[in-house]
Amino acid sequence: MRDSGGNTVGVQVRFFAAAAEAAGTDAATVQVARDLSVADAAAQAGGRSSELNRVLTFSSYLVGGLRESGQKRLADLTDLTDLTIDVLPPFAGG
Repeated sequence: MRDSGGNTVGVQVRFFAAAAEAAGTDAATVQVARDLSVADAAAQAGGRSSELNRVLTFSSYLVGGLRESGQKRLADLTDLTDLTIDVLPPFAGG
């Protein structure tokens, strides 16, 4: 999604392994506040279930293909255009 230029930004969140199971989907596209953290944006995209929130606490995040902390604010990212967050929980065999 494109950067709206206002207080919100469009983000596509892709969930993998246990995160996809907890979110009930492999991907979601949402409009979120720029002041949210990466993890909070993922939680909002995934419906904020308690199981998803648990998985998000130990997941890794790729933002635009680069590893970022779940605590990093979206507003502090270099480029908010076509923003994609990948949620990667640890998994066996990978």
